[in-house]
Amino acid sequence: MFYHERMAETAKMCTKCKKNPKAGGADDTNPWCQPCRTAYQRERSETLEWRAERRGIIRGIQAMREAVSTYFSQWNSRPFMGNEIAATVLELPGPAVAPEDAKRP
Repeated sequence: MFYHERMAETAKMCTKCKKNPKAGGADDTNPWCQPCRTAYQRERSETLEWRAERRGIIRGIQAMREAVSTYFSQWNSRPFMGNEIAATVLELPGPAVAPEDAKRP
């Protein structure tokens, strides 16, 4: 048996694309090739950044609503009844923001 035939028998293929041999040595447990690993890591980092942005937007909306509610609750004896406005502001739905677990557009 020739060396290249023996290598062809033992080389494991990538389980994601099934085109390239898996990256790493025999001890490596990741079954993907290097291009698939790179693409996955790039997509994962972009998704983490997108989720962090969504989290920041949601927290900003919550902080704004609480600040407006606190501001109007101070004007209790005004003709517009500050407590009613504060309660209304807290009950209003905020802008439509995708949940953190949503898939990227």
